[in-house]
Amino acid sequence: MRRKKIAWTVVFLILGAVSGRTRSSIAQVPDWTALCAEAAKQFRPITEEDVKTARQNLLAAVSRLEARFERAGPEVEGWKKYLQWTALKSELGKDSPDLRVLEEVYSRLSAGHEGLQLTCFADVRRALQRYVALSRAFGDASIEIRYRTVLDNLQKALVEYQQSQDPRLASTVQDMLDWLELAGQAPRLRAAVREAFTQPNVFVRVREDFLASAFAEPVDVTEDVREIILGTDVRGKGHIVGQRSLELVPSVDRALLSIVVQGTIHSDTVGFNGPARIYSRSETPFTARKLVSFTPDGLSFEPATCSATTHSDIQDVDVTCNSACVERIAWRRTFKQKSAAEWEAARKAERRVERRVDKEANPQLEKAAERYQNRVRQPLLDRGLFPQWHLSTSDDELSMTVLQLGHGGLGAAGTPPELTEEGAIRLQVHHTWFNNLLEGFLGGMILKEERLQQLAQDLLGRVPEELKRDEGEEPWTVRFAARRPIAVTFSDGRLVVEFRGETYWRGDRSYPGMDVRATYRIESSTEDKGPEIRLVREGPLSVLPPNFDPERDRLSVRQQTIRSLLERRFEKIFRETITIEPIKLEGQWAKAGPLVVTHLESTGGWLKAVLDRAR
Repeated sequence: MRRKKIAWTVVFLILGAVSGRTRSSIAQVPDWTALCAEAAKQFRPITEEDVKTARQNLLAAVSRLEARFERAGPEVEGWKKYLQWTALKSELGKDSPDLRVLEEVYSRLSAGHEGLQLTCFADVRRALQRYVALSRAFGDASIEIRYRTVLDNLQKALVEYQQSQDPRLASTVQDMLDWLELAGQAPRLRAAVREAFTQPNVFVRVREDFLASAFAEPVDVTEDVREIILGTDVRGKGHIVGQRSLELVPSVDRALLSIVVQGTIHSDTVGFNGPARIYSRSETPFTARKLVSFTPDGLSFEPATCSATTHSDIQDVDVTCNSACVERIAWRRTFKQKSAAEWEAARKAERRVERRVDKEANPQLEKAAERYQNRVRQPLLDRGLFPQWHLSTSDDELSMTVLQLGHGGLGAAGTPPELTEEGAIRLQVHHTWFNNLLEGFLGGMILKEERLQQLAQDLLGRVPEELKRDEGEEPWTVRFAARRPIAVTFSDGRLVVEFRGETYWRGDRSYPGMDVRATYRIESSTEDKGPEIRLVREGPLSVLPPNFDPERDRLSVRQQTIRSLLERRFEKIFRETITIEPIKLEGQWAKAGPLVVTHLESTGGWLKAVLDRAR
């Protein structure tokens, strides 16, 4: 069997992105008006005990970050200096810390520099925010008035969001839920909101025949045979001819895949036993299987197992002593032991095949397992973004379900619309999956153009032309908005994309925030080579400051400058017409591709897509 990258199948499943076990039932729509009215009666004044508990949680978060610092390298001193770590610990050692010092540290933790999104920093940031907020709210009589105002606004936003699933309303709801959580208010209402909007936001179905087509590989290899069978030293050559394939194994709580190698070993051997020489040919049909399991925790696999039977044909028996009598005895003994020898030869062949399959598969599977941990699972865990997800397999399909909430975001409000079209891969994605994940990674982050190009190079192996700057153009930097830094909306056959920057820099000059928005209509047609899907932009790009009202507001000179720069740059990205080209697969997956998008539809917050092998 030629050495191949057996792990490609598993890598595809891993990179497909990420999935989980969640509720599939649809809960009854809550009465938000009644729930908010009930919560309004349950205001609880901030107590000294609340402040004390928040302080203890802050000290615990600081202690965890301190432990992380101790395991880090020399660069930790730069972080400590930037965060004013000595001043922070000094204040926390006092009975009444100076809140202004704590707020300065909080602002530095919220500055958006790369690395501050890690959970160890985010935990301290959130604990600081809560402690300072409760300390200032303690004894403040106006908190109850603000509480009732928040509930009034939340009730209206929830009713509207339940119907529209508008990402902008989702941000509004999240802001108000965050305020209630910081103040320790309305726990039952907050739980009801989370319960109502935690339906899975990604469904993926992959057909077995697509996976198998990428994995199919002929087997044709010659090996040396050297075994002891019933006391006979057997030597010769074995020619293995067969086929490698992939099968799905039914499982309700993980993806189970079986690497299958079926074939026949054609052997030509000589057995040495005392003076006798036994010349034989044999055929050994076999089936080897190696079970691979994939769960959110990682990839695991079992040793290969093989079943085989051997059928031999004795070509000749001779002896070295030139005795006809001894030769007749050797013939009789050989045929008498033939069945037992075939049984033992089959067991020996099974062990050889098992060792060969494990030798070829294990290094690649170990590499895939390590890649998943280092490139997918751990980076998401480090940022508090590892989703709830669930994998299962049937005889003919691999299923994946995802619930990505990001940092306290909302999931889907119900199950996706039915997808009846067939194809190799079927996707149903709610826009909350994109928005929660991107907000978790990019919200409030400062990103330089060079860093974005490096990320594109690492992920794609190249920097797309759309991300290259024009000759002579100064490099740019953006600080993303904390909410919806890059957001999408799926509805009414359209796809809306937003890019929201809080501050822009070009060279060393800063510019005020701008939101870039493009709306695309999904169109499809049938060509000779198959269906063609296009995204057709409706109107020009919208590049305006946040909350800008064209009838009331006017752009400043600096706003006009950055608007012109952004229009020129984003026209290269959000082109008037985008034709969805076939997806060229690489490596071992090239045999299964290319993939073409045969169906694309957006409705009610969901994007439904079908991909199939090109004709």
